[in-house]
Amino acid sequence: MSTTHDQAMHYIYQQVLQRLLEHMNQAQRASVQLLVQRMLVMGGGAENIGGFRILVLHGPDPRSTHLLACLRAAQLSIALRHAGTFRLQVLVARLPSLDRETVALHERCFSALFLQDDPRVELLRTDAGQLGPFGPRPVCSPSQAQAAGNAWLLFGHLTGGQPDAMLGARGYMELAASLAQALGGEDGANLLVSAIPPLRLHRLLAWGRRCLRHTEHVAQSVSGDSVISLVDGMKQLGDVLSDPLCPPLSRPMIEAGRVVRVASVEALLPHPGEAGPLERMLGHATDPCEQPHGPAGLFDPLPLAHLHGLRAQMIEQRSYREGAQALFKRLGHRPLAWPQGQALRDEAQVRLGDAYAVGEKQLACLLSTPFVAQGRNLDAYVLRCQPNMRVALPYLHRALQGRPCPDPVSQWLIDTSGLTLAQLRAIYTGQLRPEVQHLYALLARRDLGLCRVADPASDDAAVRQTAV
Repeated sequence: MSTTHDQAMHYIYQQVLQRLLEHMNQAQRASVQLLVQRMLVMGGGAENIGGFRILVLHGPDPRSTHLLACLRAAQLSIALRHAGTFRLQVLVARLPSLDRETVALHERCFSALFLQDDPRVELLRTDAGQLGPFGPRPVCSPSQAQAAGNAWLLFGHLTGGQPDAMLGARGYMELAASLAQALGGEDGANLLVSAIPPLRLHRLLAWGRRCLRHTEHVAQSVSGDSVISLVDGMKQLGDVLSDPLCPPLSRPMIEAGRVVRVASVEALLPHPGEAGPLERMLGHATDPCEQPHGPAGLFDPLPLAHLHGLRAQMIEQRSYREGAQALFKRLGHRPLAWPQGQALRDEAQVRLGDAYAVGEKQLACLLSTPFVAQGRNLDAYVLRCQPNMRVALPYLHRALQGRPCPDPVSQWLIDTSGLTLAQLRAIYTGQLRPEVQHLYALLARRDLGLCRVADPASDDAAVRQTAV
């Protein structure tokens, strides 16, 4: 019966490969043949290819879809010619969270490539820095989402409540935490590939190494210049951000014995351009509302637009719509291609709630940064957003100073901010370790493109300086 099953699966994989090749043009089919040769060389020949493992950082953009289809075609081509083939891990990422539409997009693609039931393929997703099997539900538990949200809110309060900083370079820390889990262990991948353009990938890796050089006192266990060391070090920085009030832990030095190569789609495929019929065969959405953002579409622009809209409404005396559309315009997206008004507000809030378990009340507090510098903005925030608490302002300051105050006042601070009282007092008094303050400042300078986040006091918020 096992032989019959193997024969049936062999026939199915033949049909999948044939269908894939039929939807490729001549240049794409030639690319697959070259990819087969490269995989065999990198895997140590046909006799060793079964032990070669590839981790694909997969986004919802067309380039990622094209890359995955070609890797699948190469995997099946090798399997039909030789006794074994390379193993494929597909890590689906979308920060801050995977929304329903993106999950459905990936499911259509995976079904067309017949990935779900192939033991040589492992489908993964990442949520709040946690790694788990791909599926419609987040892999992080409610407590893990709440902990991630607490760290995210704290980061925002300590970096001026700037949306580009909150959903900017810090997002790469969460991604690094997932990659560290996926690449860890003896059975981790030998090759990490993605559709991130080469120049952007080089900039991202250089920025990560620069972060570690400037925070050696925090990431003590990093050794060497390997990818495993890099993502492990970035994960350690993320751990510090999760609980910055704790003293630093002494960690053992980690030596990365296994060599992991990093490659972009251009390094593997001579023709990584438009896939055309192949995209349609894989069920790739052409709806402009699903236009990807960030490298390989790994970041969702709706939550960022939501934060800009809230900031415009609550801080800048403009409308929510003006703030959100200004963000889309800056990204080069047509504003009318995205949900508008209340629809945008509701959907983006759901996505942020799924990712970080935060509500709009906590976001309003965060964007106002009322607790920094001895509560410099606290009075203005209360008068603007919480006028019913005006009479309690003296007690609010007492609670933040650590002095006795009524319990309902302390509880109001916790509920409104989403932070603990100890964290609020640390923000109020500025009592964080210098190395932690330096780490926050370092991450707050860069947005998703690793460009300098403009000073909020500047009149020209669109002016950015590219990171070196």
